[in-house]
Amino acid sequence: MRTQSKYLEEINRLLADYLREIENSDLKPLSAQVYQVQSKNFVRWINGEFTPGEVKKSKKEAQERAERN
Repeated sequence: MRTQSKYLEEINRLLADYLREIENSDLKPLSAQVYQVQSKNFVRWINGEFTPGEVKKSKKEAQERAERN
């Protein structure tokens, strides 16, 4: 997916606010990290820079290539 730049600027501003809110919360470190990573991935997805599951897929393909050799 690709989002128009005029919207993406506002989304990135809001993401920065959200990340600060997470940092200032009383969430446990692992919980805070999950919130941060997932929100960043969503913004990357709407900017066409992320596909859900792509890391898992590339690891699986690398493992299959290694098993063939």
